[in-house]
Amino acid sequence: MGSVEQSFRDIVWARRGVRGWAAWLALQPASALFGTAVAARNLGYRIGLLRAARASIPVVSVGNLSVGGTGKTPMTLWLARRLAEDGTRVGIVLRGYSGAAREVTIVSNGYGPHAPVEAVGDEAVMLAKCFTGAVVTARKRVDGVRAATQLGCQVVVLDDGFQHRALARDFDLVLVSGRGGGFLPAGPMREPSTALGRADAVAVVAKSGEELPAPPTDKPVFRVVFQARALVESDGGHWRVLPISALGGRRVAAVCGIADPTPFYTAIRQWDAELGEIFEYADHHPYTATDWQTIARGTRDVDMIVTTEKDLVKLERFPFAKGKLVALRIEPDIPDGDTLLRMVRDRAGLKGAP
Repeated sequence: MGSVEQSFRDIVWARRGVRGWAAWLALQPASALFGTAVAARNLGYRIGLLRAARASIPVVSVGNLSVGGTGKTPMTLWLARRLAEDGTRVGIVLRGYSGAAREVTIVSNGYGPHAPVEAVGDEAVMLAKCFTGAVVTARKRVDGVRAATQLGCQVVVLDDGFQHRALARDFDLVLVSGRGGGFLPAGPMREPSTALGRADAVAVVAKSGEELPAPPTDKPVFRVVFQARALVESDGGHWRVLPISALGGRRVAAVCGIADPTPFYTAIRQWDAELGEIFEYADHHPYTATDWQTIARGTRDVDMIVTTEKDLVKLERFPFAKGKLVALRIEPDIPDGDTLLRMVRDRAGLKGAP
């Protein structure tokens, strides 16, 4: 399916063909203006004209330099779960992108979501279904951290917090991939690579077996590979985990609305599934009854419809045949994960480090 977002990713940012080059050149003034604004804002914080508020509990951020597609949300979930292993009360705070709520919203107090996707966004509901701690959305992250503190949280993890400089952090983990290019809107970058100087650690996101060059930073660098670990099925709104081996030899269709779907398709094929029809939508797509009908008609002859977890929170309300709609659960594989966790605990002043 075509969309403005996909056109930018596949044509403009890739400078594909005459149309791609022409659009890229036409957007250079806007990108220059964006880069100037970013530099001015960062300078304001560096010289003290702008100040970051300090929360009463430690704040850990997971972010990146570009828009979408580097695995911030699964990394946030991994980090929150690991920090909670010794009994530390951990909360997750995020903006609630694509949600309509403008006020602070308690998505979950540890017992599943009690806020709709339309209000808080798909990522917040997905996290609430997968995490046993508090999940809070807030346009101003400092307000979200305050709400998490009132819920008894002892530390919060920010999903996509690196550019949110109005809130001081105790630890900044920045994910980078092989993606490059210029500033928005002509390219995918929100900040230049020099911004890694503000990070406490950098995670290089690579494909399995891929060796990406180290980023230009003197900060500790970790390697991350996101792996498909399981399938998730919604049963009356309750999620249950299935073995991923169930994909083997099945005829499947893929449905997704994510920033970069290529790794998703690759993961399906790696489990020997026969991938046929693909229904590709823009990131955070709000599925409608018409979409469901289109998908249902196009998947009558397949064994399974495979989607992502953040798409499942929006698709599970439609009456797909029982057992046919499943989501691929993606988790990070971090060879030096324990070292990273110790760094976060030490910098945040948390006890009980492994």
